[in-house]
Order: sequence, then structure tokens, then C-alpha cells
Amino acid sequence: MRLTRRGIGAVVLLVVTVAMAVQFGSRQLGAIVIPVVVACLGAVIQIVLTGRPEVERVVPDAGHIGESRPVRLRFDVASPVAARVVDETPAALGATGNVFDTTVGETVLEYDVEYLARGEHELGPLTVTVTDVLALAERTYSYSMYDSVLVYPRVYTLTGSTRHDLNLLPEGGFDHNREEFDRLREYDRGDSLRDVHWKSSAKRPTDDLVVKEFLAETDLGDVRIAAEAADGWDDDMAEAAASIALYLLDNGIAVGIATPNGELEVAAGADQRERLLSLLATVGPGQVPEHYREEADIRITASEGTAVSVRMQDNEVPFEQFVSDDVPSSREVTA
Repeated sequence: MRLTRRGIGAVVLLVVTVAMAVQFGSRQLGAIVIPVVVACLGAVIQIVLTGRPEVERVVPDAGHIGESRPVRLRFDVASPVAARVVDETPAALGATGNVFDTTVGETVLEYDVEYLARGEHELGPLTVTVTDVLALAERTYSYSMYDSVLVYPRVYTLTGSTRHDLNLLPEGGFDHNREEFDRLREYDRGDSLRDVHWKSSAKRPTDDLVVKEFLAETDLGDVRIAAEAADGWDDDMAEAAASIALYLLDNGIAVGIATPNGELEVAAGADQRERLLSLLATVGPGQVPEHYREEADIRITASEGTAVSVRMQDNEVPFEQFVSDDVPSSREVTA
């Protein structure tokens, strides 16, 4: 516990007043001394009785670069008290409003973070500085609260002419199977927005979305991807792998992938989509096992010499041919 500048001023006033009373013997100075003493004691008692607030941080969901999410702080204190709350955030999570001068215990505090860089980033630590009602004394509590926030790589919409080569990878292609509509169901995290049935969603009383499901989505074949990167090129590789893999998953193709930080068995659906994005969120530079590289239907490599190249069916093309010309690379965005 320590005195604030106002508290220090009150103590100085108290000392000067007492010294004057001793030197000059003025009893009237007691009208100043007593209230100051009572205020200082009251400040100390209030801080002691308040104690250490309990804090809970509600962590936002994973998301893609460029998205924003709210972080919420809940407090449990004996009674509402004035406080300064500071929740530390890394530069990769551009925080807005994560420093509060407020009263804790009455409402949930909330601030926004913007996902600026791919990876797993930590929120914390957190400090709460409690102040008495007259702002004479304060006490700072530190919380070693570290919570992880996962940021997925960018995912580009494939619009280039080479997208046709992807369609030919599963035997027999897959575009026509997307017409075999089965039913409507509630939106699950990881579902593609291209499958949202907007007309039905608009009729729902809440903001819940409804997506279309297709009969043939589990019978369209599978594709294996090997993704590798040189030092400093892992972001580019992750973006290319995520864009291609999600394009295939969105069209009902089962996808397996090997990266320098792990492998995923061939699978389809929203769960595989989320697993794949989580894997690529933390991938670094490196190579995959040779046997997987040789068996892969698609091999993605990123390096200074080749930039980002995609090899499939004995054909190697730059990834930029899969996307429209106006989509910038991660290097252009972060430059």
C-alpha cells in the first residue's frame, strides 16, 4: 500500500499543521488536524477491507488476421471500488481501450483486440490498482493471468484459372456434386459462408445462420497436401495452404495435410477445417517427412528462390495464379 500524490499532500499538510500547533500553541489548528487524520485512517481501512479483487478474463475465439474480438474482464469484490485496470497485450493483438479508470465490481469491463499477425499470442499479465474514495491511498495487485489467443492465417478466395486443376485432383471432379442438396442445418463454427442460406437465415428470430448441406459431401474423394517453407516464408506458406485446403473442404473434399509442425489425417467437414486452421496458425519454417512429400497430391513450397509455388499433377505454378490480381501477399500487407 502507498499514498497517492493527494495522500502525500494530505500528510504534508498534517505535519505542517502539527508543527505550527506545537510552535504557536494554536488550538484552532485542531480543526484541520483531526479531519486529515480521520481521512487518512479511513483511506487505509477502506483499502484493507476491500482486499484483493478476484478477476476472470473471458478470452475471445480464434479468428483470422484483420478480425476484431472483444476481451471481457469480470471482477468479484466485497463492494464496488475505484480502480485502475491494465491488461497487457502483445503488439500482434492491437488492443483498444485495455486501460481502465473505473469502478470495478459493478459492470463487466470490455475492450477490443484486432488480430494483426498469425500465431498463438498471450494476453496478460493484468494489474489492478485499488484506490479509496478520496484517492488518498492505493494498492496494486498483480495477476499472472496468461491466456492464449489463436490467430489463423489469411485465407484468400481462389479465383484464378488454375483453380480448374484443383477440381481435377479428386477422381471425377466435384463441382457437379455440389448441386445434390440434402437439408438445412444450423451454422457451425468453421462452416463456409458460401453455404449460408441467407433467405432462411433472415426469417429466424435471432441472428443465427442456417447453412445448406449436401448429400455427396462425404463421397467426393480426398487430397493430401505437403506444405514446406524456408526461414521467413512460413506466413506465405500458411496462407497458401489454408486457402487451397479450405477451398477443397468447402467443396466436400476430404483433406489431409503435413506441415513442419505436424500432420492431420485425411478428413472432411467443419471439425477438420478448424483443426487445419489451428495447425497452420502456429506452423513455422521447415520440411515434412520425405514419404509424405512423395505421396502428396499437392506440394506447397515457399522460399526466396521460388516464392510460393504449388505443384500438382506434375505441374508447378505460383500461388498468385490461384487468386485475383488485387489480393496482396502478406509481405505487401505488412511492408
